[in-house]
Amino acid sequence: MEAIERHAVSQDWITLLMVLAFVLLVVAKYVFSQRFAHFTMLFATDKYLLLKGKDPNLFHPFNIVMFAVNVISVGLFIYIFYLTFADPSPERPKVLFLRIVTAYTAFVLLKFSLEKIIADVISVNQRMNYYLFYKLSYRNFMSLILLPVVIFLIYVWHPTSLILFIILGIILLMNFITLISVFRKNSQFIFNNWFYFILYLCALEIGPYYILYKTVTSLQGE
Repeated sequence: MEAIERHAVSQDWITLLMVLAFVLLVVAKYVFSQRFAHFTMLFATDKYLLLKGKDPNLFHPFNIVMFAVNVISVGLFIYIFYLTFADPSPERPKVLFLRIVTAYTAFVLLKFSLEKIIADVISVNQRMNYYLFYKLSYRNFMSLILLPVVIFLIYVWHPTSLILFIILGIILLMNFITLISVFRKNSQFIFNNWFYFILYLCALEIGPYYILYKTVTSLQGE
């Protein structure tokens, strides 16, 4: 029987990232046990938002730890997405992943900073803090759901473009539902400030994602 040569690409660095993500989750669970328990029930009940949203601390250590997991999870998904469509495959995958994580983190933090500045300008800091806390909580939770999906795509099943687009579609739908939910809960305030709301929607909820899309497609074409 003739031997067949196989070319295996080391995924040790991805495994280390997965271990890091699970270590962070263990830390969050045992250091902030009650908060973590409420957080994991976010899609089933609003208890977490009702308890922690009264005085939202966006820079609470729990939020920072969960955002770190968010960065790892989303960064790996974008990395898988890129590899599926990239031809040829990148010569330095670690550098590619680092670029993705850096770009994603910078995008989120820059958008967050702009939202805080606008809130300060139009004097709606309290409402904006709750809104940012609401979005941060749900997106951290969605990244927690995304993590086992990423593990499955890396170690079990080679992803196809169809599967990736379906997952991406679900993520976008969940984000859309999250935004609609918070807009409904603040409908009276939005109605009284509809002009600022439309400006915010165009400038910070549509514009940045369009710019990100153009940036990613341009990088893919290089």
